[in-house]
Amino acid sequence: MKYTFPLLLLFMVMSCATFQPKTFTQQALDEKLVTLNRDSISFREILAKNSGKEKFIQIFASYCPISQDSFDDVLTFQKENPTKEYIFLSVDHTYHDWKRGLEYVKPKGQFYYIPKKDEGDLGKFLKIKSIPRFLKIDKEGNIKVYKTSKVSKRLE
Repeated sequence: MKYTFPLLLLFMVMSCATFQPKTFTQQALDEKLVTLNRDSISFREILAKNSGKEKFIQIFASYCPISQDSFDDVLTFQKENPTKEYIFLSVDHTYHDWKRGLEYVKPKGQFYYIPKKDEGDLGKFLKIKSIPRFLKIDKEGNIKVYKTSKVSKRLE
């Protein structure tokens, strides 16, 4: 009986563990995104283009007030971490909404639009439920931070 509570507590903690992948699935890597020039590019190509560099990825929507508020934190983070590659993935409603919304995005980096949003392979892999969302990818392409909703020291 004296072990019941600790075992129950351990079971509850273990059942709340979250999915923390270390690498992207092949399907997520093959997801087609759209560039500023409306060209198609796979997520794999984006990561390959930035191989050998640490990557900071933000998933956002230009219409989202919380995403808009996060850009000031991202600007500060960029100033403190200038050697990282900054990749911004948008889940705006349409390509045209995204392009218009970029006028108000302050951080600099690479911008891509995810046309399938959370219904595509990348969106399903990332389990996009809320935005903004931040990821950290190391120089070898491994996921170091899978999910955080704030810019923090974990992303350094």
